[in-house]
Amino acid sequence: MARLSRLCDLISTSLETSACVQSRVSEKHLLLSLSSLYKEIQKLCQLQDLEDEAPVTAHNCVVQTENLEGNCKCLANVVLSMVNFFEHDSEFVQHLTSNILFTIFTSLIEADGIWVKFLQFVWITLVITMLSICGAASPCSQFQSTSLLKEVTTHKIPALDMSSSEIESFVSVLQSAHANPTSKTALGLFQMLHKMGKYLKNKVDQEGELGEKFILLSVKFLHNIPWDHYSKTDFGSSKMKAVLSGCILQFICSLIQKNDFGDSQNSAMEVSNLHRELGDLVPKFLSSFFGLSDGEKHLVQYMKHKTFMLMIRLSFYPHQNDTSRIILWLRFLKEYFPDLLYKPFSNYTITPKCCLEESPFFPSFADKLVSLNTQTRHLQRQALLVFFKSCFGLIQTSSEIEKEQCLCGKEASLIDCGTQFCCCCCGNIGLSEMSDWLKCAFVCQVDTSPINFGLSFLQLFMDEDDMLFYILLLLQDASLVTLHTEIKGACYNYLHLLSNIIDPVCLFHLLLLSLKYDHLVLIDYLISKDTGVLCARYLLRCLKFVSQSWQSFGEFSVPQLQETDSSNKRPKLANEVCDASTSSKAFVDAKQCLVSLKNTLEDLHRKNLFPYNPKALLRSLSRFQELCQQ
Repeated sequence: MARLSRLCDLISTSLETSACVQSRVSEKHLLLSLSSLYKEIQKLCQLQDLEDEAPVTAHNCVVQTENLEGNCKCLANVVLSMVNFFEHDSEFVQHLTSNILFTIFTSLIEADGIWVKFLQFVWITLVITMLSICGAASPCSQFQSTSLLKEVTTHKIPALDMSSSEIESFVSVLQSAHANPTSKTALGLFQMLHKMGKYLKNKVDQEGELGEKFILLSVKFLHNIPWDHYSKTDFGSSKMKAVLSGCILQFICSLIQKNDFGDSQNSAMEVSNLHRELGDLVPKFLSSFFGLSDGEKHLVQYMKHKTFMLMIRLSFYPHQNDTSRIILWLRFLKEYFPDLLYKPFSNYTITPKCCLEESPFFPSFADKLVSLNTQTRHLQRQALLVFFKSCFGLIQTSSEIEKEQCLCGKEASLIDCGTQFCCCCCGNIGLSEMSDWLKCAFVCQVDTSPINFGLSFLQLFMDEDDMLFYILLLLQDASLVTLHTEIKGACYNYLHLLSNIIDPVCLFHLLLLSLKYDHLVLIDYLISKDTGVLCARYLLRCLKFVSQSWQSFGEFSVPQLQETDSSNKRPKLANEVCDASTSSKAFVDAKQCLVSLKNTLEDLHRKNLFPYNPKALLRSLSRFQELCQQ
């Protein structure tokens, strides 16, 4: 490959890597050299007719090894020559190094197979760097004994078209050329890999084939990083550990595509299996990321955000919802995030300054208190979404599991539940955890009215539209409404209370009340790119529930705030606090809102101004209008 040969020669002649790094030449001189090299590489990569030229006869790689020949030798030379610059103290040098390697990667995409080998060399360098950082006595020898080389030898990794001898040769050369790597190299390589993945997904990979290869190789190599030793590793400073951990979480999140409806048919079987492997890997490294000092507050907040995002994305894949993983995630939530999970959320009012500004972690220097409150609310929403999905997932899958196969019956220590039936079956673990959460959350509220509790819960999620409809759809799927009659003991009242709160008709009324019965807000939700499908799906379900429970919908009322009787420990249920005098107003307001929504939808659809076909929703709204007229 003529272009690769010229790239190899250009890098070899332009830089003396070891001399530059070891002698710590002036930053200005090194930046000038790297900038000049970067410009030359960009010019070379833009030449379209270079592949048709005659082969380069004077080419001679610096890397000398028997088992690496042709393109492999050039790729190895490029990676080995550039990776040392990540060790320089200057962030500008590290940034230019990453840009150079990324530009070379993008130029190799069109050459089938070449970019995959380049990616493999980058990953091998990263894994050995992590082995060295985590205290391996002989990182190269330890890498050669990993399961990766065994899979290569038996051809179990289709995308990995290198022989074990080629990998061993590269590892040997890497050991001499890059003897003592630090976390700077690991950080630079993870950041570059994240950039590569985004490029494949957004720029060139329309059919997904390149992205699948990238995910496959990434997951295979991630399994060979010593996560068990990560938490005990000295990174020099807590800030470096936090930055590296956040970068790793960011990269792993980028490997998992959003699958909002749990439709595994939307992705290839190979990618689905990779997500299963990645799900098995998650518990190994997540617990290593939260031994950080409070001094790195914003970094820790960002890591929590990425951790919840990772768990949420994985939870929408059906194969991730096996019992053992859900129980492990519940234990993880209770151990590391009890402050978010059991944090009170009553009397939370939505104001413009509480809304997210570009990012949940956009620094607000004008009002740090408001910024911190916004971040905490965002993290609380994420934690509760994971918690609810986990609990309801256990309840829904418990009926499919034989009791002799139930993990919680054999290992009572899997999760610490305070109820008498916590080890009977997996479904009971979900029920008991939900009961314990509700007991704590309900007691922490100012009042004990289920309606006001439900409003506070909804208002917590109102700041983020997509998460609002995730939780609403999840609560619709919950099976507690039918299961609560089988529960005995102290938790009965709380689960009965929850079944009233998550009643679909009740929640629909509370949502409309929270929106002040403004049908234009629903229109905004429906036409939004982020929430349109979710909102339409939720409204269709709600209108079906309303038609099936018309009397309950018409009799719903919103009571006034009621005082808590400290002598009565039992919370009041929804049917005990309804005020008949308010039921008529709630029904009329809801009817006017939904009829106005129907009229506006019809008008937009008639003028071809609605982004998709709303006929199914219009039919449901017409049926609702007919019921109102009867």
